[in-house]
Amino acid sequence: MIARAALAALALAACGAPPPADRPTPPAPVDAAVDAPPPPDPATAALLAALAEQRDVACACADAACADEAAALAVQWGLDHPDVVRAATPTPAEQAEAQALIEAAEHCLDRWLGTGSPHPAH
Repeated sequence: MIARAALAALALAACGAPPPADRPTPPAPVDAAVDAPPPPDPATAALLAALAEQRDVACACADAACADEAAALAVQWGLDHPDVVRAATPTPAEQAEAQALIEAAEHCLDRWLGTGSPHPAH
């Protein structure tokens, strides 16, 4: 809405058409469609839900065998759902959320797969 008002002001200034002095300029109408957040993207929602589930599975592991299986399941999900991955159009905030979920899952898996230790360091 602000961008439209600025463009209109620039256009009027460029044309040299000042508003009439005898009446005030009415406020610009509110365009709810411009100010409203975009509708949720179903593919991005599905991807974020899958990443959250993968994080939860990875972080519930108590040994290397579980971590191996959790990592394999995460890879398999991506192979089984390429249409969801390709169709996802995350916002910058959703991209940050996805990155945080991936990093959390990797951190949990690294407790078992990165060190090979039966006792994770907390």
